[in-house]
This record gives sequence, C-alpha cells and structure tokens, in this order.
Amino acid sequence: MASDLPQIDRRTAIRDAIRIIADRQHDAAIITGDSGALLGVESIADLRRLLVSGADETDEVGAHASPAATSLPVESLQDRDRLEAQLAEMRLGGQRYVPVVNAAGDIQQILSIVDLEQSLGGITAPSARAESARRILVVGGAGYLGSVLTRALLAKGYAVRVLDSFLYGHRALDEIASDPRLEIVEGDIRNIHTCVTALHEVDGVVLLAAIVGDPASKVRPSETIETNVLATQALATACKLQHISRFIYASTCSVYGTGDGLLDENSPLSPVSLYARTKIASERILQEMGNEYFRPTILRMGTLYGYSPRMRFDLVVNTMVMKSFVDRKIFVFGGQQWRPLLHVADAADVYVACVEANLDAVGNQVFNVGSDEQNYQIDEIANTVSRSLGDVAIERDSSSPDARDYRVSFGKIEAAVGFRPHQSVEASAREIYDALAGGSIQDPAERIYYNHYFDSAET
Repeated sequence: MASDLPQIDRRTAIRDAIRIIADRQHDAAIITGDSGALLGVESIADLRRLLVSGADETDEVGAHASPAATSLPVESLQDRDRLEAQLAEMRLGGQRYVPVVNAAGDIQQILSIVDLEQSLGGITAPSARAESARRILVVGGAGYLGSVLTRALLAKGYAVRVLDSFLYGHRALDEIASDPRLEIVEGDIRNIHTCVTALHEVDGVVLLAAIVGDPASKVRPSETIETNVLATQALATACKLQHISRFIYASTCSVYGTGDGLLDENSPLSPVSLYARTKIASERILQEMGNEYFRPTILRMGTLYGYSPRMRFDLVVNTMVMKSFVDRKIFVFGGQQWRPLLHVADAADVYVACVEANLDAVGNQVFNVGSDEQNYQIDEIANTVSRSLGDVAIERDSSSPDARDYRVSFGKIEAAVGFRPHQSVEASAREIYDALAGGSIQDPAERIYYNHYFDSAET
C-alpha cells in the first residue's frame, strides 16, 4: 500500500516539500490543510514542474496544490464494481494515487494504481511497474561504465533513462533495449534543450558522459572543455533549479597526477593533463553549487578495467590482456608508476550505493573510489596479468610517456557506503581473454574500442 506517503502541511515551502518527498524515497506526498484534511496528492514531478513554470521555491505548496480529482469512501473498498470504476478513471486521467477517506473526510490510507490492480487480482502491466519505479537519468549510459551501470540499476528495480550521443555506437544497449523500464534518448549533453528535457520526472542524475582519458582530450581539446566543464555546469544548474538534489558526478583519481604517499580526498591536486584539469574545474563548480537542497556527490574513480558491453582496450589491464592475445606479449613502459585500479562492475556497485544512500551520508561529498589493496605498480599489473594467462612474455621499456604516478586511500567510501571490491585483476584478465578467444570480440583493433578515435563505425 502507499499509505506511508509523507503528509505535508499546506504551508510548507515547495523546495522543502520536494526535499521531504525525496528523502523519504517516495515520488508523491499528501498535502493537508489546517485541520489535517485532505487537499490533494502532489507528485514530486508536479512540484518540480511548478518551479520550471515560474513558481518561487519559497511559495507555500498549498497555494499550488491540485485538489484530489477523486477520493474513495472507506466503505467502497468492499465494492468490486466501484474499485474497477476507480481504476479505469485513474488510468484514463493519469492519476497514480487515490486517497481513502471516512465520512468526515479524514484520510484513512492512500492507494496507488498498482495497489488497486493487485487488489482486483490483476497482473500489473510492465508499463505500470516502470511508471511506479524511481527513475534515474544516466548521462553516458551506453559507455564503458554506463552500460554496466544501466544494467545494475535495472536489476535493482529502477527505471532508467539513458541520455547518450552514441559516439561509439549502439551495441552496448541492444540486448536490454526492450526492457520497459529503460528509456533511451539519443542526444548531446552540450545541447541545453536536450539536457533540460532529459530531466523530466527523474529522481536522480548520474553524469558519466565526458571526453575520457588523456589521449582523447589531446585529440579534441575544445570538445573536452565543452563537454567536461560547460555541459556539466549547465546540467547541474538545471538540476538545482528543479531541486533534483541527487547528482552523482564521475571524476577521476587522475586529478592527483603525481604525489607522494597514500593520497586521500584532502591531498593536493596535481593534474598533468587537460582531462584531469577539466575534471577539477567541474568538481569545483559542483562544490560551489552545493547546498542543503542540491547535494552533489563527486566520485574520483581509479583506473577502470574489466569486461563491458562497450569494451575498451585503451585501459592498462585491458590493453595488456588484448596484447597477450594478439601479440603473445605484454608491453610495459616505465613500470614503477603507481595506479589505483577499479573493476567496472565494482564501480557500478558504488554508483548504485550512492543512488540508494541517505543524502546526508553522500551529498556534498568527494570520494575516492577503489580499494587500498588494488593500488598497483605497472610492473605488478603486468606480472599479474601474465601469470593469470599462463606466463605471457613481458617486454619492458624504461621510458614512459605517461607522467601519472599516485597511490590513493579509499577508506572514506568504504565508511560511507560499505564498499569493498568483489572483482580481481586475475579473474578479469581471464574473462577478457576468453571473450577474445571465443570470438565475442572479433577484432580488438576496431576503432570503437578506443576512446581517442571518436569513431562510431560498427561491424
């Protein structure tokens, strides 16, 4: 039953009503008058629409509340014909909740459209289940991490809207495209209209879309600034104006660049690339925007690895496995540099945890995402991959074009959401190798597997 919907006094400010509903993990609230009498049932989407249409966030919610179109007398709960008529009326009018009242007009309980369907012995249609689920917008949901996260959110029962430019093709979402809880929107995050439209009736935003990696940023510096900084600011501003308070931003441990010792979230930042500098710029923008109503979470991820529906072979572990398969040899440049590693499935678990966490624990916070035990030197990564694949030969070159060298502490994210990794480099290396050997990845030289090519050609 929907009886646990929060009850909000008509004098509550719109911004506070939105926060109360969101914090209770609901999508609607009962609006009551001076004596506790029913004024209406207001959805969080309706309240956000008020802000977009020009209402002031400090306006009393009761001044704009739409009266309940209908209510059910408590005695009608035993009348099947009346319930069937009510259900038909709700379906026709797009009404999702109906209050049940006694003879004095006092609210006894709230029924949702799903409650009515189930009480009448019907099977809730997939579209109704999708409509009743909390909706998360994943910007970049067809990417390397995004395609894994989208599946993880669907598995947890969320409705997911993916906004993606599909720069690297559509294959990553093909197998789940028919899921009724998944909505796919093709568009560019740099388009303001696209961003604002994509926020319709969402409960939280995960921003993964970016020009990712140092090589890709070097190839298209202007696009990197537009996407990684300006578009981030625009999307976050649109969220803040609509009081979409849960905003999870994908940053990177590359912001540390080079550093001594174990670096935590308060350590100095020392970027060595445009990519890292744009991430720092966006972090600062989001931190300055944060307040008690807009509470972004910034996740500085370690270097990702592992199999994904949108595979990449320009990441250190994945590259070594691919070279083991193609060249029967692993190539190491430098070797003493430190990297914190993070499996893409473990990363997705952290994002889901932050979607579900109380915002008091993760809002307006920066977290390093990874695990202390997966801080590796490049030489150690090569040795681990080699052993996992049957002692593949390693060719070493003491020179290195990559200046990054950092070890990172991950105690804060473990304390906040209890994250511990479930994946390992060894198992991941074997999984990727098996995918190559089995032919599910037919040609690892395809441009689609490398971010810096910006090529959506698919075979």
